Amino acid sequence: MKKRVIMTLSLCCLTCLPPLFAVAAEPPLLAEARQHISAEFSRLDAALKGSARKLGAVGLTGDSARPALAELCGSFAFAVDCAAVDARGRMVTVEPPPYRHVEGSDISAQPQVKEVIKKKKPVLSAVFRAVEGFAAADLEYPVSTPDGRYIGSVSLLFKPEQFLSQLLTPLLKGLPVDICVMDKKGRILYDADPAQIGQNLFRSPLFRSYPQLLKLGRRMAAEKAGSGSYRYKVRGENRTAAKNGYWSTVSLYGTEWRVVTIHVERGDFANPSRPLPSAAKTAGTLASFAREAPLVRALSRGDRDEALALFQAFYETQPGTYSIQWVDERGINRFGDPTENSLADYDYRQDRSPLDRQILAILEGRKKASLEAPLREGKTGIFDFVPVQEKERALGLLYTIRRK
Repeated sequence: MKKRVIMTLSLCCLTCLPPLFAVAAEPPLLAEARQHISAEFSRLDAALKGSARKLGAVGLTGDSARPALAELCGSFAFAVDCAAVDARGRMVTVEPPPYRHVEGSDISAQPQVKEVIKKKKPVLSAVFRAVEGFAAADLEYPVSTPDGRYIGSVSLLFKPEQFLSQLLTPLLKGLPVDICVMDKKGRILYDADPAQIGQNLFRSPLFRSYPQLLKLGRRMAAEKAGSGSYRYKVRGENRTAAKNGYWSTVSLYGTEWRVVTIHVERGDFANPSRPLPSAAKTAGTLASFAREAPLVRALSRGDRDEALALFQAFYETQPGTYSIQWVDERGINRFGDPTENSLADYDYRQDRSPLDRQILAILEGRKKASLEAPLREGKTGIFDFVPVQEKERALGLLYTIRRK
């Protein structure tokens, strides 16, 4: 799991932090994920509306209908096929060509088709077994002639895990945070662990031994937004750990999906009463550490293992430190300790956030600096930066985070 932080635009010297500001309940990464999904939902709605208008004018069958369906499918990399469905619920025209063999299929018994026929309103289905032979979700948009006569619907079939992967996987690069998306009935639509996709949180044997997770899952199903903690196994390891989850909701045509960010809580930081050292004390300790010869040599040689060992020793002797991390001279946050709270090979030059350039500005300035900002996974961090030099060569920035 990888993590990043979003930081305020205000920077100051190490000894004069700006006033603390209120942090929104929704963590920045969760807000970003929700916004990405909602934007794609809006794009789907606009495209389906346009296709329905074209089909209403030319009809659902024949060579005039195929270009509209092909254009719709070609607009979305995750689309499996697009179909014109008549008023009786038959797939009369299907694109692209590899799926034309399902033309003529009667899908009138499918709940989303029943609903669009009955209500004449667009629908996003739950995941179901499609006639194409796999689990998928279906968008149905009503089609009417220019004079308002309902003649059927236009369908776009897709696999939710593909839809979500193209949007969410890039957001997680370099961050020790996972994202999960599930529907209100507990079906997992997307997860960093492929083995969990398609499982039902409330029915799968995978989750029966984790009552805290099941209890939190029931809250997620019932509430549009919230947060909570639970214990669950760490992916790729033979142990469990405390995890924090924040969730929010995205919806299309009345169908809701819960979007969840998940972060492993480092055990020795789980105690909220752990003291927060003063800015002055942190600044002095960090500056001294940045000058230590073994650390400078390790960073200069790119010796990750040696540097991490030194980071770990520093972390363990500095109560209240959330993490200690290194940004190299090229603007890449290489690593930090503990890994649960650190970025890994995160490139600030990609400008994934408007605030990434602020980190680059500190790096370029080669001076001590501090700022306060919400953490990507939730809560607030106070960041202290110190440049690292080897004689005249700038090696980058060393920084710590203290969590409020």
